[in-house]
Amino acid sequence: MTPLTLSSRLLRVDLDPGRGADILQITDAGSGAGILASTPWRARADIIRNRVMAPSAVDPTDRWLEQYRGGWQTLCPNAGPPRKLGATEVGFHGEASVSAWQVKASDDSSARLSLDLFSVPVRIERELRVEGATLVQSDVLTNLSGDGIDIDYVSHPAFGGALLDGACRVDTDARSFTLDPDEHNLPSSEWPHTPEADDASDLRVVPLPGESVRRFGWLSDFEAGWYSITNLDRALAVNVEWDARILPHAWWWQELNGSRGHPWFQRARIMAIEPASTATSGAGRSATLALGPSASTQIAITLSLATTAGRS
Repeated sequence: MTPLTLSSRLLRVDLDPGRGADILQITDAGSGAGILASTPWRARADIIRNRVMAPSAVDPTDRWLEQYRGGWQTLCPNAGPPRKLGATEVGFHGEASVSAWQVKASDDSSARLSLDLFSVPVRIERELRVEGATLVQSDVLTNLSGDGIDIDYVSHPAFGGALLDGACRVDTDARSFTLDPDEHNLPSSEWPHTPEADDASDLRVVPLPGESVRRFGWLSDFEAGWYSITNLDRALAVNVEWDARILPHAWWWQELNGSRGHPWFQRARIMAIEPASTATSGAGRSATLALGPSASTQIAITLSLATTAGRS
């Protein structure tokens, strides 16, 4: 399936409907600065994607990671490790992130896509629009059955490249931060602090290039649902907004040259803040997106890019 490019005078968005409807890069048209991350094995993942070679990984999670190019995915109906969803085993990060989506229509600045999931009777109808320096992604999820179902929905933009090349700051209207309970037995803390007794770091300050940090958890208690990441050296900023009544959490993933061993080997500088229906693990993991019989819900996520010139 042919990749798509959506653009305006200020923004270019590269999209691959053939695998996960991945947004592979978002680029400021004026400076050429790309804000999304690429994995260290991006070239290999592209070769596998182009069917020049088959994946080598045996483990299902590694198989997903081997084909992970970076960028922005939608994790649905499962986010995280493989698990049971009803009577069905669902894979790592869900079917939507690996499926080919149908392109219903497209032009220079917009596209409509659709995907019918197999693991659950859910249809996702997506509209993407580029307007100035803003990308709007709007999904309508419809339960095609007469049974009520609960699914995960996590929007997974992984930032890197020019955006993280320098001193960066995070701002948000979240009020709480929690480290993943599978990795830490610690209570939640008040934003922007971490609950780690030996770590007085301010989460608003992104560790500088050359520092090694790995941190995984989630933000919660949003007033509306927004965050921004600003590169203070480049005066480049991204702002993401959504309805926190539908997605009450945002997963926090910092892979800043911090993980030793497979698959990262301290080779990646990636940061993701991911609007989510559920916490990463623990007691809150049971909170998912509920769809009643034949019900629909709409999830809109808006990403805006601002530069030195003040464009937004």
